[in-house]
Amino acid sequence: MNNNFLFGVATASHQNEGNNYLNNWWDWEIKQNLERSGIACNSFVEYEKDIDLVKALGCNSYRFSLEWSRIYLDEYRIDEEALGVYKKMVNYCLKNNIEPIITLHHFTRPLWFDSKFGGLHSTMFIYHFSKYVKTVCKEFGKDVHYWITFNEPMLECVHGYLRGTRPPGRKGDFENMYYAIENIIDSHCVAYAIIKKYNKSAMVSISKNMVDFEKQYHYDLVKSTIEDQIIENFNYCILDAFYKGVLNFGIGMLGFGFTRVRKDNSWCGKLDFLGVNHYNVGYVSIGWNLDNPVDVKCTLNESIYNKNAMKWDIKPDSMQFVLDRLRTRYGKIKMMITESGSAEFHAKIDGNNFQKEIIDTHFRSVMEYQKKYHTILGYFFWSLMNNYEWESGYKPKFGLYTMTYKKGKRVCRLKYSGEHYREAIQKAKKQL
Repeated sequence: MNNNFLFGVATASHQNEGNNYLNNWWDWEIKQNLERSGIACNSFVEYEKDIDLVKALGCNSYRFSLEWSRIYLDEYRIDEEALGVYKKMVNYCLKNNIEPIITLHHFTRPLWFDSKFGGLHSTMFIYHFSKYVKTVCKEFGKDVHYWITFNEPMLECVHGYLRGTRPPGRKGDFENMYYAIENIIDSHCVAYAIIKKYNKSAMVSISKNMVDFEKQYHYDLVKSTIEDQIIENFNYCILDAFYKGVLNFGIGMLGFGFTRVRKDNSWCGKLDFLGVNHYNVGYVSIGWNLDNPVDVKCTLNESIYNKNAMKWDIKPDSMQFVLDRLRTRYGKIKMMITESGSAEFHAKIDGNNFQKEIIDTHFRSVMEYQKKYHTILGYFFWSLMNNYEWESGYKPKFGLYTMTYKKGKRVCRLKYSGEHYREAIQKAKKQL
């Protein structure tokens, strides 16, 4: 390990900034009658206070995302004032010796783009995304060393094209899901080149949600085969494109089903490290519903694991398994744990907060892995403060700080889990 290890927390623009009424998720909230994000944590205004909270935890890094819809008001108009706010955020981080990690696409897009072109699967996505990336890099690209182009791209595609629970709201649409995945890979490579043009030493990656899947179908050949395919698709098909130059996406047997394969060696070498998001155990569910024949679940009623407030099955050693499997598949790659955490558990486990258990298990697994292999760049807890959790609204509490409003003013208080994370960081720093 070395003194450059990044200890941090992560947030996302739509979940924290507030009043992102120009993006596709604000529109989705209205159409789906979801709890409204509203002012959220007011972080677009109170970003300096956010960064002060990061520093108070003893962190030396902060991962946050930019809101594309704030920067590009339409296809041609740039909001220079909004762009300037993000530059101030970067500068305030640097002023406080906080390394900024910027995410360019964290589930949201300008409403004008989705309304006109449809979403991630559109043939126009690469063009408009690259314009946005170039604008950002021109403004402060030289000041940012770490970049995440896409957050959890496969999870977004599963929700948006198979389950239909997030934009663009399609169900069982494997074909357009494939086009979306292909666009994400190609767009990342274009963004990679743009970022490097403005900062040759920049480190660029994606944040890939990795699930510790547990197989269910051991004695049914058909279901077991499909189960394996879903696990491969979810965890590895995007990564295989970057590390092996092959995108193999599909589901089916004996010529039935949907399969697409593309080989492109130019994809290889376009991840300077691998951003890893990991939370929970997962299970593949296979049925005969024509709208959703396959699904990915986060819990089983009969599972042996504790369930957090999102009812996700949390396995203490799952982080270790995820890291070991990535090393087995791709070799000695650099990794950064860009998200790890849990929704607050309201019951007690051995007298402790459930978030504390995540720090004691997942964070510890990362530190032990780093001592052994020296390939982990940093660890980021999700999240800084309780915020808007997409279709689940404000009920899940992922933050290390509480966040409430009193007489119109935001009030944040460090939680027990925040104190524990601060202590864990202090202890880990002494072992560097």
